[in-house]
Amino acid sequence: MSVLGLAQDTDYHHNNFVFGVGPAIPMGNSTNYLTTAPLINFGYGYRFKRFFQADAGLDMAFGAANNQNAELTQFGPVQGGDHEFMIPLGGRIYIPQPFNRFELSAGGGTAYLHYSETVSSGNSGYSIGCYSCTSRGGWGGYGLANVSYYLDSNRNFRVGTTLQFIAASTDGQAVGNVPALKTTDHWMNLLFEFGFSF
Repeated sequence: MSVLGLAQDTDYHHNNFVFGVGPAIPMGNSTNYLTTAPLINFGYGYRFKRFFQADAGLDMAFGAANNQNAELTQFGPVQGGDHEFMIPLGGRIYIPQPFNRFELSAGGGTAYLHYSETVSSGNSGYSIGCYSCTSRGGWGGYGLANVSYYLDSNRNFRVGTTLQFIAASTDGQAVGNVPALKTTDHWMNLLFEFGFSF
């Protein structure tokens, strides 16, 4: 097979949407105040060249900071929660290979982290404000590796797996177990994805 034979997708889709679920896993010193949590991901990529794509996404983890603050209601304290938002902005390179329905890519870029305490409010029986609603955030970077398999010959629908590493400094108020200090946080996210391309 020639080298040109490795490039199976001379026709490619420009618009690529993805939805993923999996675990958000803190690494290194981050495990002192963060725990593994469920993660969802929404992403969009614009493939402007055959081997190059610009990416933007939103990852959201639930409860990694183990928030124990409660909201005061007329029924007494109600347990609050926390969300960890990760916003990667960057790009990826597609790696040529000989299989028509498989696709390999790797990429990276900048990432913004935002952690916030969350509580139910505005519902019947709940106070309007929060007992303790705090947030923190900061910038860093990310890298990823992805393998995808197309379910149809037109390469519109795919399933895949992405391994994503994020490192960023966050600063601000305490959120759950995250202290009110500047911290450098490391995450390893494993996503099982469904994608649509056109």
